[in-house]
Amino acid sequence: MIYKYVGHELNVDLWESKESLKKSFYTDFYNFIKNNNGDADLNAHNIKCAEDFINFADFYAGGMENCYAMGFAFHKYFLLNRMDGSLNNEPETTFIGWCVRNNKYLDFINFLITFFAWWRNDEGCTCMDPYNYADNFFVGSWAALVDTSKLFYYTAETVHFWQSYRVKYAIDNIPGTFLSNLPKEGLPKIRVAGYEFLGWYNSESDDAKPAKLTDEVAYAKLKRHDFYDYWGKEEKKIEKVYIKDWKKVDPA
Repeated sequence: MIYKYVGHELNVDLWESKESLKKSFYTDFYNFIKNNNGDADLNAHNIKCAEDFINFADFYAGGMENCYAMGFAFHKYFLLNRMDGSLNNEPETTFIGWCVRNNKYLDFINFLITFFAWWRNDEGCTCMDPYNYADNFFVGSWAALVDTSKLFYYTAETVHFWQSYRVKYAIDNIPGTFLSNLPKEGLPKIRVAGYEFLGWYNSESDDAKPAKLTDEVAYAKLKRHDFYDYWGKEEKKIEKVYIKDWKKVDPA
């Protein structure tokens, strides 16, 4: 039996696991750096292939802690540092901009922007009042890349005890990642983070009937039910007081 997902595709917006998403995301990031005159930076850290690059995103890589090595070495390729940054105006000369222009990882990146804000608030980086913009993904490329690596490194069980429940939940529930094994036979129930599984059907049409074990193709219908909207709701409640030294919260 062939398994298909109505309106979705594996390795595009559905992922076999968090680990498979990590490998794909960092492999594309590695290739982006190579294709944008980054060989010298890769060689400086003895990175010869995508696997080396993925390993460099580890917590203790480069003789540092906290995934800092990845941030210091490659943040300039990740995104621009600016107050008015957004997915709509991020240039294709950065990896995030390239992803947006090529319709790659869009759901993940939108999730990442809010996850980053939650993480930074839990760390106390924003201080709330005065508001120093440290929860804005586009303001600091170093912090954005470091915390992306932390997202992939930690699980809900290993993350700092003081992190909020929403961060612990989000770490293990990146939208589009399977929380159950990919189906290989039969018509098993599946679990995909951020989605409700509505069942297997014999076609992708609206009037499709439930699939049978004798069908050659089974179509899974998934309904998105879990959205992260920090900037549409929570951020507006923060009292903003501008201070010129806000950037000092990021080592880079």
